[in-house]
Amino acid sequence: MRRRPEEQARFVLETEETLAHYAASGAPVVPLAGDQSKVYLEGTVARRWNPIGQQPLVADGARRKKAENIYGAIHLGTGQEVSSFVIDWQDSEATIRWLELILEDHPSGQILLWLDQAPHHTSEDVEEWLAAHPRLTVIHFPAYTPEENPKEPTWKALKEDVSHPHWHETVTHLSEAIDTYYQTVKTHTVNFLKKFGYGWEAGRLYALAR
Repeated sequence: MRRRPEEQARFVLETEETLAHYAASGAPVVPLAGDQSKVYLEGTVARRWNPIGQQPLVADGARRKKAENIYGAIHLGTGQEVSSFVIDWQDSEATIRWLELILEDHPSGQILLWLDQAPHHTSEDVEEWLAAHPRLTVIHFPAYTPEENPKEPTWKALKEDVSHPHWHETVTHLSEAIDTYYQTVKTHTVNFLKKFGYGWEAGRLYALAR
């Protein structure tokens, strides 16, 4: 599937208008991009060098694709991974619990959260919850455009550390490995705000000099 031009235009316009509004107002704001991913219990294969003629061995216990589902966000101003949340399944209820966690983790300021259009992000239950919590504004990326989401590339670092090519005896062991990964603050280079002509400092958005 390809992105629809009208969806891309909607995303750009909504993002530009929202950023301009908060930059002009000077109101405290927390800009985030969120996403979900799965880390499977099975060992997975990453790119690696091996001696000629030798193939890497990856354990396979035929464990029916058991996985940990992770919700997480990246702060678009600092590049830090925030509000990581592991749960059994991705659905509307889990999404709402994650949104509650985001509010708890960021008790002040308007929260701007960019998300994709997965069904568990756009369901009636989630929309009703968002309507009742106006401190959190969600802007949806265009459909079929994971490259727009700066949270998407951060999963690679997690999976290389936790999954490629590790063997975890149980889901509990996998969960512990994920918890260990998140014990240290993970920071990434993020250019999302800059792409739209804005920066973030001391809790506020500002327009970059052109």
